[in-house]
Amino acid sequence: MHPTPDHESRQRRPDEGIAVIWVAVFLLVSLWFVSLAIDMGKLMAAKTQLQAAADASALAGVSALDLETGEVMPDSAVIRAQQVGAQNTAYEGTQTPIVVDPADVTFPAANRVRVIVRREAATGNPVLTHFAQTLGIPNLSVNADATAEAFKIGQPCEHLAPFAPENVPGSAFDSDCDTEYTLKDGVGSSTSGNYQLLSLPACIEDDITAQGAAAVEEYIKAGYQCCLSIGEEVFTEPGVKAGPFRDALIYRYEADTDEEEGCYQEYTGNGSRVFVTPIIETFEVNGKKVVRIVKFAAFFMKEKPGKDINKDGFTGQFIKYVVPGNAGDEDIPEDSMIYGIHLVE
Repeated sequence: MHPTPDHESRQRRPDEGIAVIWVAVFLLVSLWFVSLAIDMGKLMAAKTQLQAAADASALAGVSALDLETGEVMPDSAVIRAQQVGAQNTAYEGTQTPIVVDPADVTFPAANRVRVIVRREAATGNPVLTHFAQTLGIPNLSVNADATAEAFKIGQPCEHLAPFAPENVPGSAFDSDCDTEYTLKDGVGSSTSGNYQLLSLPACIEDDITAQGAAAVEEYIKAGYQCCLSIGEEVFTEPGVKAGPFRDALIYRYEADTDEEEGCYQEYTGNGSRVFVTPIIETFEVNGKKVVRIVKFAAFFMKEKPGKDINKDGFTGQFIKYVVPGNAGDEDIPEDSMIYGIHLVE
C-alpha cells in the first residue's frame, strides 16, 4: 500500500517549520546588523562634522594675530575659536551646537593654535546610540583636533591689485596714519611712460580676459586671483589709465561697509578699501617692460578718490594684514608684514 498525498504532506511539515524559524532568525540578525550600521554611520558623520569644526576653530583662533610680532594673542584666540565652534553642529542624539572648552584651545608655538572638539561621555555630550543600546552601549565617544599656523607670506594668492609702489632700499614701511605711500603716479609724474601699473599674467582662477585699461579696472574691482611670488617678473602697463583707475577705486570704496574717511586704526569695514600689492624693484623702464617683485605689502584707502587723483596720483596708508597665500621659496623681507594662516595638522 502506497502513502497517500495527505500522508506525504504531513511528513514534510516539521522540516518546513524549522526552515521558517531559520529564516526568521536570519532576518532578525540581519536587521540587527543593519541597525548597528546605522549607529556607526551616525558616529562617522559626527567625526566628519567635528573635524570640520576643529579646522574652522583652529583657523579662527590663529587669526587672532599680533601683527607687530607675528604671535598669536591667546585670550582673543580662545574667544574666536569658541565663536566659530558654536557656528557648527554635530550629532549627539540630534544635531547640536559644538561647544569648545577653553582648556581645549592650546598653543604649541607662539604662532600656532591647536583646538580639540569633543562628543564624549566625559564632557557630557557623547553620540547617543539607538540600536547599539541592545548590546549595553548607550553612547559612543569621538573627538577631532586641528592645528593652524600663522606665517609670513612670500606668495599671496587672492585679491591682488594691478598697481605697485616702488621699492625704496633700506627704508622700512611705517604704519603711522600720517605717513602715506604713492601707489600710482599722477599725470606728469613719469618720464618713462609708466605710472606704477602692472600687466598681470593670465590667471586661470578668474574669467577676466580684458587687456590694457579694462584689465586694470577689472583687477582693481575684483582682485587678481592667482599667486604672485617674491622674485617673480611681471610686465608694466604703460599709460595713466586715469578714468578706469578712478572708477575702479570708487567702486571699491562704495562696496565697503565703512565709508567713513580716516585712518585704518578706526576702520571697521569689510576690507574692500584694503589693497594687497606687489612692491616693484624699479619702474625706471620705458614702455611695457619686465620688472621684478621684491616683496608684498598692504595699503588702506583713507578717503574716497576725487577728481584730483588723475593729476596727483593715488596714495595709501601702509598696514599689517592677513591674506590667503603661501610662504614661498624666497626670503621674506622683514617689512613686508603680510601674514597668512593655514592648517598644519
